[in-house]
Amino acid sequence: MQNLSDILTPYEAEHFIQELKGFEITEFGNRKWFAQDEILQKINIQAHVNALMRSDEFIMESCVTFDKIKLLIYDLIMSEMWKQYVYPHLKNHFAEISTLRSYTAIQHEAIVCNILQVIFYHRTAVEAADNYLLEVIDYAYRKLAALIQSPPPKKVQKRDIDFYKNRTKLDDIEEQYQQVEFQTQMMCLSIIRFITDYVKFLPLNVIHHLIVDNDVFMLLIPLIEAKPWLRENSSGDREVFEQNKWIALNKSDYSKLPKQEAQAWITVFNLFMDGESRRKYELSDFKKNNLLRLRKYMNELLLDQIPQLSELLRSLEELSIMNVQQIGKNSFVVQSLPELRISICKDKNWRQIAADQIQNYFQNDDSLKEDMKRLADLYNNTIFEGMIDGFKCVKCGLEATKSVVLFKRMLSGRLAQSQERLQITRHKEG
Repeated sequence: MQNLSDILTPYEAEHFIQELKGFEITEFGNRKWFAQDEILQKINIQAHVNALMRSDEFIMESCVTFDKIKLLIYDLIMSEMWKQYVYPHLKNHFAEISTLRSYTAIQHEAIVCNILQVIFYHRTAVEAADNYLLEVIDYAYRKLAALIQSPPPKKVQKRDIDFYKNRTKLDDIEEQYQQVEFQTQMMCLSIIRFITDYVKFLPLNVIHHLIVDNDVFMLLIPLIEAKPWLRENSSGDREVFEQNKWIALNKSDYSKLPKQEAQAWITVFNLFMDGESRRKYELSDFKKNNLLRLRKYMNELLLDQIPQLSELLRSLEELSIMNVQQIGKNSFVVQSLPELRISICKDKNWRQIAADQIQNYFQNDDSLKEDMKRLADLYNNTIFEGMIDGFKCVKCGLEATKSVVLFKRMLSGRLAQSQERLQITRHKEG
């Protein structure tokens, strides 16, 4: 296997992470914000390199040591709200300025979400989030609910010359926006799964928030049925969304369970098979029937790929013959509630914030070329190419065991010079 060089040394990463700061939503897009965005991109790449090489997880450890996971969660929620409330007033202006500036602002949420996705693989990081886990769960709920409501098209239409003739820069920006939204929605499936991997160690209020306040079963089961991670391209071939892009499937792989679907199944298993979660989940006939919808998908092909689901199937069969009586809720419940969105929203004039950012932050100036060169140097390297194309074995062509879910595919195409895509070799285990 070719050795991957680090983007950051442990000492550099420790310094950068220690110096991370939170910005007000009014500061989104200023010079200091852009400088920190570049640092977060480096941290994200290095976190993936650590995971791929199974080396010292110094990015995760530094985030825990300096108590920066809560700051990352704050940044995630603030970025989401900027896109929800400020971006609609900015998008026409974005069509008139550098694509780099606008795309960096739109993509920022996905970068932060991607960092959390990697570090939440570890129980230490999940526990360090403390009550901010409620914010993450609410965030993931909003993203997945939006995915159910507005899924990507199942059939990609072929784009002809007329399509590109009539296309505007505003159309390009809106397409970028939708791509980033779908990226973060797919990341949320992994984040929720990683949180539920440690369900036995979660505080009771977090479990309550997962299955009572938000009832993630009501999200995951429709997603398993709809399979938004699968589509048919303009040539009639099946594609799956993996490694943060759509990949054409060989017919021999049609029966292979997509990774995103596996995340959803494992999340259902983690919650339904946990005793405390089952006790808190107040079953009704409606909820029972929702859970039983899973049985028709639990065939031998699925059970061969995720054997532990046989226990879930057995539990669902037992549930099917049970008489369910809805239990009334406790009259008095004390729990923590998410507060970040309320605090960020307080006393904000979104139209005025947008006008100030247009005037002061999102303008083409002399620093633009310097920004482009710096980002080109960051992404124009072997590691980034491998993260985009996938780390594969040269001999067998099989995918790396720990594939990277990364970002910036469109940005790299605009920044980097045309070059031969390099592949970094990594054999599958076993």
